[in-house]
Amino acid sequence: MRIIKTPLRAPVLIWNVLTTTFFWTTTMRILLKPEISTWGIFNFGGEGFMGDYWLPPLIAIIALFVFYLEGRGKLRILYHILILGWNIMLTGLIAYGSLQANSPVSFDTWGVQISFTWLLFPFILFLLLTIALVVQEQKESHLIPLYDWSKINWKPLIIALLLFPVALLFFKLGSGFNWLVKIAVAATIIQWILLTEALGRPYERKIK
Repeated sequence: MRIIKTPLRAPVLIWNVLTTTFFWTTTMRILLKPEISTWGIFNFGGEGFMGDYWLPPLIAIIALFVFYLEGRGKLRILYHILILGWNIMLTGLIAYGSLQANSPVSFDTWGVQISFTWLLFPFILFLLLTIALVVQEQKESHLIPLYDWSKINWKPLIIALLLFPVALLFFKLGSGFNWLVKIAVAATIIQWILLTEALGRPYERKIK
C-alpha cells in the first residue's frame, strides 16, 4: 500500500484534542471535586451531579470514539461526518457568542477570560483546514493506513490510568482553585492528551 502523508492531519488532530480537553477536565472535576465543577455553555450547565452533568462525559466519550475511529483508518465517511460536524458546531457557537455583548469565555481554574471575537478567527481557520483535510482524504490517490480495531497504544494508556490517583490526591488536598487544584487539573489535561494518543495512534512512534 502506498501511504501519502498529509501535512494537515497533525494540526487538525491537535486542534480537536484542544477543543475537547474542556469536557474531559470538567468530567474529572465532576467526579473528583464536584464542589468546584461549576460549568456552563450557553443554555447548558451544572455543578457536580446537578444540572446537565451528563453532557461533558458524553462529549468526552464521543470524542474518544472519534479519535479511535480516526486512528483505525476505517469507516472514513463516518469519521469525516463526525469531525466536520464537531468543528461546524463549535464555529457556529463561537460566531453566535461573538454577536452577544459582554459574554466572554471564562476558565475559572486559571482565572482567564477570552472574548468570543478573539476566538472566532482560529475556529474558522481550523474549520477550513478540517474541510481541506476531508477533501484531501476523499481523493482516490490518498491511501490511509488501516489498523485492527483491537490495536491500542498501551504505553500512553497506562500512564493516563496512573494519573487518576495523582489527580485525585491533589484534588483532595486542594481547595477552591489554589495551586494544588491547578496541578490536579493539569494532570487531567495531560491524561486527556495521553488517552487520545493511546486510542488515536495504534502504532508506536519510531524515533530516528
